[in-house]
Amino acid sequence: MIEKEYLANRIANANPAELVAILYEGLIDTLEDSLDYLRINAYKKLNNSTQKAREILAELLSTLQEDSEVADNLRSVYLYLNQLITEAENKKDIEKLQLAIKVITPIYEGWRELGEREGSQAAVQSSEGPKIVAGMTYGKGQLNDYVVSGEKEWKKG
Repeated sequence: MIEKEYLANRIANANPAELVAILYEGLIDTLEDSLDYLRINAYKKLNNSTQKAREILAELLSTLQEDSEVADNLRSVYLYLNQLITEAENKKDIEKLQLAIKVITPIYEGWRELGEREGSQAAVQSSEGPKIVAGMTYGKGQLNDYVVSGEKEWKKG
């Protein structure tokens, strides 16, 4: 229960890059679980685990919006991972799952680092405060608007 609350909190406070990293982290964890199930011949649990990995891959595939070179390459990686997972499950091949983890880990690390950088940049920007603040007041029969910029004093807008 605590783990679910922790994950929900991470997701709620994550920037977009961290959300992608969380998906990759979940995929790696699921593949490692699949490895464990394969080692102990728990084929029903293996099936459930590989299905969960495929669902994560489907979510990652759905995030690819453009036909750019990067999106095409990631699409190819995701399809390759799906093939490895399927072969590992069908042939009960531990090496295929290990290869899948080896392929996805550097991509996960890249997204995790990007998320950390975006998080630290957002913290710096939020400590500086907003660049421009605007407000409106009602005067006698008129509406006045004011703007404060970097000079920290209100000026008529």
